Amino acid sequence: MEYNKKRLRKQLILLSFLFVTCILSSSIIFLGATVFRSQLPFFQLIDGEVLADIQLQPAPSPNPGVVSFESQSAVNLYLILGSDYRPESGFRTDTILLAAVDSRSGKASVVSFPRDLWVSIPGFGEGRINTVMQKGGFPLLANTLQTNFGVYPTQYAMINMDGFLQVVDTLDGITINTENYTADACDGSLDPDRWCEVGPGIVSLDSELALWYVRARYNSSDFDRMRRTQEVIKAVFAKVVTPAGMLKIPQLMRIYESGVESNINPDDLLPLVRVGLGFNLDDVRWYVVGSDVVTSWTTAEGAAVLLPDTPAIQAILQEALTFD
Repeated sequence: MEYNKKRLRKQLILLSFLFVTCILSSSIIFLGATVFRSQLPFFQLIDGEVLADIQLQPAPSPNPGVVSFESQSAVNLYLILGSDYRPESGFRTDTILLAAVDSRSGKASVVSFPRDLWVSIPGFGEGRINTVMQKGGFPLLANTLQTNFGVYPTQYAMINMDGFLQVVDTLDGITINTENYTADACDGSLDPDRWCEVGPGIVSLDSELALWYVRARYNSSDFDRMRRTQEVIKAVFAKVVTPAGMLKIPQLMRIYESGVESNINPDDLLPLVRVGLGFNLDDVRWYVVGSDVVTSWTTAEGAAVLLPDTPAIQAILQEALTFD
């Protein structure tokens, strides 16, 4: 009998403790979401970093001969951009990827566009695709993609070089798996001879070497850059979805605040979260606008650019945007 009383007393104490803990937790969450909302990184991300003032117009009519892809409610289109921004020197988006995520299946496709692709820029004539963001921001880039290729993304995220370095540092480096050998000029801080070499095989990269790897250009082409960029993106995703990587989410969110420009609302991230939590690289299809669908050309000013084979590029997009 005495034993049963002691057991009941312990259970009551435990229940009381759990009840108080629940009340305290709820109070902390409430205060964080109201009184101290503006001081917490998570709510700063939700409330302050989304560029809600970006207004997209209805998709413009594409160029003659360009088929406009019909929007599918379950397929979300995102542009993932990497800029070479430096203070007082402007920027160009040398990394341009279109990501299509099917919210029903959690599958995704990624299409890389070369930075030297020569396109019609509404209101500006013709120019390289990597100059469009600086001319008119994301609305102009969305219009440019619709005009030239019939695809109209409505959401984007653009990371600068500093943000990229912070992401890789936060993840304590990344590991790529490449079938290719890459050698190119690099900064003396990476190699005393100012010549860096990577691959083939499994290679660990710190942030500085990873940045060099995606940007190396003196001894390689746009097409090499796109391949290397996709390898690095795969490595970052693979690291983030590990248990150790998940613990870094709060730090990555703070980097998002300072190093990423975006108009993506939190609700719009749900399809990406679904992909991330059950992430399998086999569920992502990777495409490039490669050398077989462009033609090298030199402008009257002497600039080396790439002329698009529009029907061939549209065929790539058609496959990328179709989910079973």
